[in-house]
Amino acid sequence: MKPLRLLIIEDDTKLLARLEALYRVAFIAHGYEPLIETAGDVAEARRLAKDARETPYDLVSLDVNLGDALLTGLDVLDSFKRFRSAWMVALLTGVETDTTLDQTMGTAKGEDIRKQLRRHAYARFPAERLLVIEKPSPAVSSGESETLLANRLGQIALVYEEVGRLRYIFRPIDVTSLERVPQPKGKKSKRTFIETTALHWQIRFNCGEIRTLPNMAGFRTLHYLLSRERSVSVYPEEALANEPKTEKVSSAKFSQEGDPVAAYFKAQGIEWRELALPEQEKLIRAALSLKFERYRELRSFEDEQDLSPAEESELSRIVRELGPLGDAAETAYQRLRPTEREPSEQYRDAAVAQDDLHEAGGNYDRLGKDRRGQDSPAAVLFRARMKRVKDCLRENGFADLARHLEDYVMSTGANWSYNPPEGVEWTT
Repeated sequence: MKPLRLLIIEDDTKLLARLEALYRVAFIAHGYEPLIETAGDVAEARRLAKDARETPYDLVSLDVNLGDALLTGLDVLDSFKRFRSAWMVALLTGVETDTTLDQTMGTAKGEDIRKQLRRHAYARFPAERLLVIEKPSPAVSSGESETLLANRLGQIALVYEEVGRLRYIFRPIDVTSLERVPQPKGKKSKRTFIETTALHWQIRFNCGEIRTLPNMAGFRTLHYLLSRERSVSVYPEEALANEPKTEKVSSAKFSQEGDPVAAYFKAQGIEWRELALPEQEKLIRAALSLKFERYRELRSFEDEQDLSPAEESELSRIVRELGPLGDAAETAYQRLRPTEREPSEQYRDAAVAQDDLHEAGGNYDRLGKDRRGQDSPAAVLFRARMKRVKDCLRENGFADLARHLEDYVMSTGANWSYNPPEGVEWTT
């Protein structure tokens, strides 16, 4: 049985009890084990929406008329979108056949909601994850009403099962575009274009929106890891075979003999090559001075694994702004950070002497000068690619996915595995 976190928001206590029982039957029939929470008014529902930011609801069943003279279920829907705290919402409405809304909110507002309900609803929540369901009319008998309601909740369960496949997406797509054909200098001719296709990646994590990012080194490796069975580990050499290392090509934009620092200062109007070494070092320190203290503070938080999402974004922005001076900032940080105490010779010898610490061809396939294990070249590349991918995800609005990968992609001896919490199933 797959777990399902369900919130039912309904001000009618008798109908709330019926919904709870019928939802339970419908989802159990489809292989789910529902954990049901309830709310009876707008204020409580909005509080729960805010509290569920870190652990979103899988499904929210939301009534439109919650007995409030000013606010409706549409205002609650706004809160779930704002905090990204619901994967799917079933908006249950009886306002199109029930006139009690007029008694609660007035005839004018009741009429507006009746006429514009679906338009207002789909403007507040992603259409592919929102169902607007009409509740049985009060005019039908109680037996017929029960049957109709059970059938409609069963349909909600069916749709949830299909839509749930798109909650976690990391898949390659081909994006076709028109590229202008360059013309020889000095020759005027008609502009011509050719159709080109480039690899992009469609990504969604949990309750966020789908975004498409251009391909970069490491995305194919991550895709390969997410696509494996959870019981199957991936060796660094296996990942390298799936996404071979590409040779670095020198960039033409660095005209100063490939020196990015020289090109950086040249762009500022400074003749870097004409400066003596002390003056160059002084200039680098001056360029770093405005941002380095904050960089140093954020990097220390990162090393302590105590970096908030906002601080992650700030650190990524500072690194981008530093550009080619980022290496100088990192070097200065490493020099200033406290050094860890080296273990004693006796401790190192005892650790190396333990069985199975050294695995040929694994993450640690050779011993260094201090007799500690060293990563194989393939493992070094795997780690670098994973770091690059997580940095890219943070810079593009996927800080929560980057944290998820840090928590659940781990080294297990000579290989790597991905062990997410229950309920995370990727469409790859």
